[in-house]
Amino acid sequence: MKFKNALSLQFTFMFAFLLFIVLSGIYVIVEHNRSKSFFNKLDERAMIAGQFYFAEDNLPIKLFRKVSEKFPQSLSQESISIYNDQLQFKFMPEDSIHWKRSFLQEILKKKNLHYKSGDRQVSGLYYEDNSGNFVVVVSAIDERGFEDMDQLRIIMSAFYVASLFITFFIGRIFANISLRPIVKITANLKRIRSSNLHRRLSINTAKTDEIDMLSLTINQMLEHLEQSFDSQKSFVANASHELRTPITSILGEAEITLMKERDPETYKSALKEIVSSVERLNLIINSLMELMQTNLDNRDFQNVKVDELMWEIADELAGKSNGDQVRMGYHLPEDITKSVISGNRRLLFIAISNILKNAVKFSEGKTVDCEVRYIDKGIQITIRDQGIGIAKDDLIKIFQPFFRASNAMNFQGYGIGLSLTDNIVKLHNGTISINSVLEQGTTIVVFFPTA
Repeated sequence: MKFKNALSLQFTFMFAFLLFIVLSGIYVIVEHNRSKSFFNKLDERAMIAGQFYFAEDNLPIKLFRKVSEKFPQSLSQESISIYNDQLQFKFMPEDSIHWKRSFLQEILKKKNLHYKSGDRQVSGLYYEDNSGNFVVVVSAIDERGFEDMDQLRIIMSAFYVASLFITFFIGRIFANISLRPIVKITANLKRIRSSNLHRRLSINTAKTDEIDMLSLTINQMLEHLEQSFDSQKSFVANASHELRTPITSILGEAEITLMKERDPETYKSALKEIVSSVERLNLIINSLMELMQTNLDNRDFQNVKVDELMWEIADELAGKSNGDQVRMGYHLPEDITKSVISGNRRLLFIAISNILKNAVKFSEGKTVDCEVRYIDKGIQITIRDQGIGIAKDDLIKIFQPFFRASNAMNFQGYGIGLSLTDNIVKLHNGTISINSVLEQGTTIVVFFPTA
């Protein structure tokens, strides 16, 4: 079933339920008023009957029947009975109903009593007169009222059925109008392909409603998809180039060496060049594997003490000739729980060590400061170097895979480290920011929420 039909049916069912409640309430109120009005008529009839009977000093039954038929208000199948306070009948036409003693005693007790027996309504009245006290019982059937109620039921039923059909068609019109923006969005989305991801849905900036919020959310998703596609294209192109370079070098070196007979030293030199290229190729492949692992959202998390992790990274750097360039500073609270983050220890090691290695590499022997502190329910790691810096135009691209700043071409590297670090930081719900000035240095701030 189409959504607009389902919406129309839901709208119709809701209206049907509400209309049924309203019509039922109206019918009950009208029926109550009919019954109450007819009881009032019976009360008046009982009072008139008593006054007429006692005023005329016990008219014969036949004469009373003829006179009663001339009453201004004639009731259908009317029955009038009069009893004294000893419950002995004083006046009762031949076709009158004989009432039980218990019912008459109830009238004596309550003075006035209303009672229903099927369609017949009964009114009992305690009548006081100078000649004694009496009980007057008048009953009749409100045939005219029942006819009116039958007509009302027919009218309500016809109105109810007709209203449901009208409501369904109105619901379809309403559903079409309501879904028109969704249909428009769907039609526009069908035109968007991988070749034109730059297209966006139109948004009414004058008034932002739920449809505009949906369009805005879809536009944000399209923007992320476009960035992902562009990054993927850039990644594939750069990866192909970076992998092709060492492979070409290996093939070229091997082909040149095999062109003719060489002396042992030439073969050794060629093999060393091949080994160097293979090592470079292996480093690129390992970096790509690590980058892929972070993209796969590896959540093998555990509690990691930041100070211990930084000591391990510092020990690794100390094992190299330029390890003494890094100056570590710790500002962590005594509460151990405030220096623990939840994460993948190996990936966190790679992320932070990549930043420190870059800082050392581009500082060209100058000191690199690394400060670790607890702030705003998280761990902030600040790394400052005095290196070559990064141009403003390059900062927005610095986290793209294989991207290298224009002033970094003379340094060894493949442009994977910061992209890998950015993925790892995001995987751990952290943030990373870079502030850099050319020829003055770079400051990178990484923040991780504590466990």
